Amino acid sequence: MNINDGGRRRFEDNEHTLHIYPGTISEGTIYCPVLARKNSTAAEVIDSLINRLHLDKTKCYVLAEVKEFGGEEWILNPTDCPVQRMMLWPRMALENRLSGEDYRFLLREKNLDGSIHYGSLQSWLRVTEERRRMMERGFLPQPQQKDVDDLCSLPDLNEKTLLENLRNRFKHEKIYTYVGSILIVINPFKFLPIYNPKYVKMYDNHQLGKLEPHIYAVADVAYHAMLQRKKNQCIVISGESGSGKTQSTNFLIHHLTALSQKGFASGVEQIILGAGPVLEAFGNAKTAHNNNSSRFGKFIQVNYQETGTVLGAYVEKYLLEKSRLVYQEHNERNYHVFYYLLAGASEEERLAFHLKQPEEYHYLNQITKKPLRQSWDDYCYDSEPDYFTVEGEDLKHDFERLQLAMEMVGFLPKTRRQIFSLLSAILHLGNICYKKKTYRDDSIDICNPEVLSVVSELLEVKEEMLCEALVTRKTMTVGEKLILPYKLAEAVTVRNSMAKSLYSALFDWIVFRINHALLNSKDLEQNTKTLSIGVLDIFGFEDYENNSFEQFCINFANERLQHYFNQHIFKLEQEEYRTEGITWHNIDYIDNTCCINLISKKPTGLLHLLDEESNFPQATNQTLLDKFKHQHEENSYIEFPAVMEPAFIIKHYAGKVKYGVKDFREKNTDHMRPDIVALLRSSKNAFISGMIGIDPVAVFRWAVLRAFFRAVVAFREAGKRHIQRKTGHDDTAPCAILKSLDSFSFLQHPVHQRSLEILQRCKEEKYSKAANPDKFSVITYPFGNGHQEHSTSGRDINCIGSVTSISL
Repeated sequence: MNINDGGRRRFEDNEHTLHIYPGTISEGTIYCPVLARKNSTAAEVIDSLINRLHLDKTKCYVLAEVKEFGGEEWILNPTDCPVQRMMLWPRMALENRLSGEDYRFLLREKNLDGSIHYGSLQSWLRVTEERRRMMERGFLPQPQQKDVDDLCSLPDLNEKTLLENLRNRFKHEKIYTYVGSILIVINPFKFLPIYNPKYVKMYDNHQLGKLEPHIYAVADVAYHAMLQRKKNQCIVISGESGSGKTQSTNFLIHHLTALSQKGFASGVEQIILGAGPVLEAFGNAKTAHNNNSSRFGKFIQVNYQETGTVLGAYVEKYLLEKSRLVYQEHNERNYHVFYYLLAGASEEERLAFHLKQPEEYHYLNQITKKPLRQSWDDYCYDSEPDYFTVEGEDLKHDFERLQLAMEMVGFLPKTRRQIFSLLSAILHLGNICYKKKTYRDDSIDICNPEVLSVVSELLEVKEEMLCEALVTRKTMTVGEKLILPYKLAEAVTVRNSMAKSLYSALFDWIVFRINHALLNSKDLEQNTKTLSIGVLDIFGFEDYENNSFEQFCINFANERLQHYFNQHIFKLEQEEYRTEGITWHNIDYIDNTCCINLISKKPTGLLHLLDEESNFPQATNQTLLDKFKHQHEENSYIEFPAVMEPAFIIKHYAGKVKYGVKDFREKNTDHMRPDIVALLRSSKNAFISGMIGIDPVAVFRWAVLRAFFRAVVAFREAGKRHIQRKTGHDDTAPCAILKSLDSFSFLQHPVHQRSLEILQRCKEEKYSKAANPDKFSVITYPFGNGHQEHSTSGRDINCIGSVTSISL
């Protein structure tokens, strides 16, 4: 059994039972169980249903999936695989398929015009509209409303009435409330049946505020405003940690895609579906407030044609919390992917990656020290609470779900194996321990060389070079090179910095690959007019028991976001009233400009003072705090504790937050030393060496073009040998023919045909710099499925089925 198939063989060829709910199509049948394999298509499942339920074969049927995103139906294409989509469901949904209503497959009838027949949906909407008109005319009594759906309509607007109105609506499971064009959402922490096709139809092309507040209304207004005004739109999501920002983002993205695809799951939607679990596994972690907290911010941009059809999408990440990799606070965990890997890896993978139990890794066991478990079965089902597991979590299933999601995005088994090997190397890197040498006070050595050999094997670097880079640093002076030993604290910092930089580079690379899969070639055509809707989902405001540099950056980002709200909702709006001569009572609001200036204004802002102290070798936490006091002691937005505590307090718009200055300077200058970078670039693994390059994206794309150049050379050589064979001067004719055919089929791929066109343009326009790849700016065009990987001779080069061309 190959390593890359080890973790998947147990469900690859097995049959799975799909529970299909036919609804009104087959009266008296609640659900129909159908056996299907992983590669069984929706068309094959529908054929089985038609035969088992004796349905009318002259009608057209489709399969719909109801997912965790609130119960909205997503129509499967005939070639989609229902089992693969079901494997992405959480474990609790798979175990409770008979009783759960939020994860299921439905059988729907397709009308002649291509729309989906929902039975009584149209009549339900018609009756609802008639009742509304009768109440407006006075023929029916108006319902007694104890709350309003727009807080601007409150007769007396103050904090008490505002909160009371929100509380009353929440008691009646009305979690959405407007404040003008702003939508307030209160997380119910349970499923509500308000995301089914009835609501999709109801909010289609309606003005904001005409119907009950809903997140679909926001998405619909943004979509139609984009089409009508021909301008890009943006939806900003903000809130505290655990308030449901990520879930709201999922609602918005899937609804925006559904508006374009008329309910059918497009290729973009499928990739986004797979990208979600991948980004969550590598970027989410358990915190004290949230079991699935996003530890990075993201901006998702969905691109459309002028007709409203989805072209592609783009994901940009912000502020990945790298420090979580090496240290976690009380009752918190590291990133999910480490626990998934350790729980779900096969025996072959455990041997190849040298995997251990989570208690044996320093980066995972810093808070809780417990006796080691003998097996993962004991680990998962131990009734004793610990910080490695979350209630209701099945790590093995989550690992299989992650594998399938990575496959949907385009990560082939070889790529996944390289990623998991790098994750194991990062964990083992944290287990490297240091000790002082007895004969020199400042010199240190590694006290567990067996771990060093494992790390060097996984990173594919020389063990001697790795040891030298971890215990000494090289300094260049005039005419000579000095090798100086690290002190113990410095060595630990270098080790942790190397681990954090590796993980950060891996995360950036994963986001890049997802963007490559989401990219559409028409996005790059200059004559194609594209529109877009962006959804910004950043960290929520955080105030923990111990707040450090990460919370400082997160809260500053939220402070800027609040300033944006103030400018557009209060200041600019009232200036427009004043310009138009409208009489109104001036609205006072808290302007947080002074707080932003305290943090970022040059030259005395806290961030700039921090940069200055980070450049002084002799600076300490106390000198940094003293500089803060000297510059801002009279500022009302910052306070300093009366006791001698290395901390400061900032008065944010959401309240006061105390920050400890410990590790502020180290985290602000968190980067790998040049000798560590040189070591990783020397790795025999092209995946690692390319990822640590100056520009990993350029290295990745240039590898594709380099593969093309090699193919051109091989093709020419094969042609020469073919000519020699015909003239009878070469005895290796059969081999030449085979090589020629291989090269010819390689060049017939549309990827390399496009490369030939680009090179011809270079030749015609006489670009003299074509031989220098460092001068190239490259763009990538996907073709076909866009997920095929090719390997060339020499060092392994993984590249997506695309063409990288010179931007002229």
